[in-house]
Amino acid sequence: MSEGDELPEEGISPSGEGTEREEVDVPKWLKTSTPEEIAVEILEFKKREFPEEEHFFHSISHYYWSDKGIEKYQMPSDIQMKIEKAEMLAEREIRRDEENQRKERLKKEKEELPSLVSQCVDFARMNNLKRLTLSDVDTFVMEKDLDLMHETKRAIYAMANVKLKSGK
Repeated sequence: MSEGDELPEEGISPSGEGTEREEVDVPKWLKTSTPEEIAVEILEFKKREFPEEEHFFHSISHYYWSDKGIEKYQMPSDIQMKIEKAEMLAEREIRRDEENQRKERLKKEKEELPSLVSQCVDFARMNNLKRLTLSDVDTFVMEKDLDLMHETKRAIYAMANVKLKSGK
């Protein structure tokens, strides 16, 4: 910068245009809703629009606000804070639900484990295997057209190898 150059005034860009955010109309429902109420709406939106799919929360949030016609980053800072809190609450609840579903699925698979281990041992014997590798277990699962969690496959691997080793 040379000596005669002046800094632009605060809030005004070098082109002379204001850098302040444009005032936007905040919908009444957004002004009057609590973050908790908005979080519930986001959760309902997720269940309605993405019932079975796992999506990154950022995508769900983006679709929610787009559906509402809201550009959240153009909102006044107090409304942005409310939106952020609502998103944090909704994301926490979605993660809690996903974890509960994961635990429930693991519990169900655990109940089926003895039968699956027995079937896997039969699979190993039919293929003249004295010991199973993780790839063998993956092949067994694929042949049976099963959708099992990683933890369940590891348990099958360990338990089936014990049975094979003991000769039972």
